[in-house]
Amino acid sequence: MQNADVPPQDRSAGPAADRAPDLRTDLLRYAELGGFTLAADTHAWYAAAGTVTNPEEARAASTVLAEVRGGDLAVLQEAAERLAAEAALREPTTLAEVLTLLALLRRVQETAATLRSGAYEADLDALAAATANGSWRKERGLKISWGRRRKLRAEAKRLAVADRPRRESLHAALVAAATERTEWQTLAPAPGTTARPVDAELLEVTGQAAETLAGALRGLGRLLADRELTGLPFEELAALVDALAADEGTLYRLPELRTLRAGLEEGGLDDLLAELTAARADRSAVLLAYARTTGEAEAEDAAEAASALDADADADVEAEAEVDAEVEAAAEVAEAVVPHIAIPSPSPEPSAETIARTEVTVVEAPAVEESAIEAPVTEAAAEEVDAEEAEAADAAAEEPAAEEPVAEEPVVEEPAAEEPVAEELPSEPEPELTPEPEPTPVAAAESEPEPEAAPEPEPEPALEAAPEAVAAVEPAPAPAFESEPEPEPALEAAPEAVAAVEPAPASEPEPEAAPASAATPKRVRRPKKPDLAPGRPITAYSAEELLALVRWIDGDFVQRTDDELLRATMKELGFARLGPRIKEALGAAVAAARPTD
Repeated sequence: MQNADVPPQDRSAGPAADRAPDLRTDLLRYAELGGFTLAADTHAWYAAAGTVTNPEEARAASTVLAEVRGGDLAVLQEAAERLAAEAALREPTTLAEVLTLLALLRRVQETAATLRSGAYEADLDALAAATANGSWRKERGLKISWGRRRKLRAEAKRLAVADRPRRESLHAALVAAATERTEWQTLAPAPGTTARPVDAELLEVTGQAAETLAGALRGLGRLLADRELTGLPFEELAALVDALAADEGTLYRLPELRTLRAGLEEGGLDDLLAELTAARADRSAVLLAYARTTGEAEAEDAAEAASALDADADADVEAEAEVDAEVEAAAEVAEAVVPHIAIPSPSPEPSAETIARTEVTVVEAPAVEESAIEAPVTEAAAEEVDAEEAEAADAAAEEPAAEEPVAEEPVVEEPAAEEPVAEELPSEPEPELTPEPEPTPVAAAESEPEPEAAPEPEPEPALEAAPEAVAAVEPAPAPAFESEPEPEPALEAAPEAVAAVEPAPASEPEPEAAPASAATPKRVRRPKKPDLAPGRPITAYSAEELLALVRWIDGDFVQRTDDELLRATMKELGFARLGPRIKEALGAAVAAARPTD
């Protein structure tokens, strides 16, 4: 009852609206489990879709199948053929015929305990009437004279095994013998065959095996839509049992498929389910059909998402191309920036020499320690350069040229101890490629660029050293060659001065771009997921398809052992238990995907 003070609530956006994403998810899950590809010709357990409703029933069905496979059908067929040959009857072709044959042979065996073997050749109907009571003959409308009855009774006693048989027992044996003779003629390949007992031990063993197998087949037949399996020929029955064993993964998916289908039908997707089942649609087709049916505005997005499921490899290639493009763009920026930085070099010659030498030392020290102390060292180096420019200018004017080797010796010793670092500088030139602090040397400002270069101040000393070293080599190259026994720094600076602007940056960005690309790891391209429908028999998949699936699973960057990879592949194909055929096929695929050295 609605309260008048409470306004009616709009339930249109309630559970019904929230049900749409669930329907889409359930529909995709139904497709992944193979609900639209199940068919009687490809899945042996398809007939049990309406009878196996929960996991407990699925396990019970698997147990029944194991019992059927435990009763060796071929051995039973061979034993039945031996009994038929001994009795001169037709060989049975189905389990039902075997049961009929065994029942007849057992009754003949029981009758043989009361009557002799020649009883089946006598007039059993007349003997049975003579040994019966009056009411039995009256019910059947038989009239026999007393004298004839006496004669027939004497003949019946002669057929009995016992010396003085009871009249009732003898009558029952004669009636049974008459029925057995009729049935025997039905199973005989030619008329006139006389019923006779067979090997009792073989009959007993064969009968027990047949009854056990028949009970298991009846239980299995009830699961398969009440199918009468005992009437199938032996060859067809054996093929069905093998198919059920190979398709056992479908059996364990049936309860979930049944639940999902019931929910989808309740959500009003009956027609869509029928359409997708008729088309045996895959995941991509399901996405498109659902978007079309529900009238979603994002139908194009759904199409793109469906196509993206099969385009993972193309996305990886595009990502790699973008990374390469970024590396090339960084190299182009470096080429465009370095020549521009080398243009301003108006500092005086003597101070340039001193600054160049000190700068080499300053740059090498942070190269060893890398990013841990780069910013503080660079700021200190910049301050030292500013302080030493004035002092070096006065000292260079007062001191003669002969003192230059003395000043160079300690400078040479320091880089000598750090020569490996100086050699490593070309392999780690990333700080020199940073475009942010480059306008600082162009403006030639000593104190102002410090706050700008604070985030990445490393390029300042290196960039100042490069142009000043070019100016330093021009005034006095001769003393540098004469006084220094190890002119490696002078020789390195000389080609830079000759190359002026263009050659030096042309050689520098090439090694710089290489570390940048090396520092950016390329994504390992994962193999494309093969389009395999789960739930099929293991023999339905080729070795190439299984190998592609194993490689796809192994490419998800998860560390697995060979056994874990095999079981992951088994679950992907929908198998719940690892049978010998599945283990053999998947083991070969895993061995091929992970070859041992």
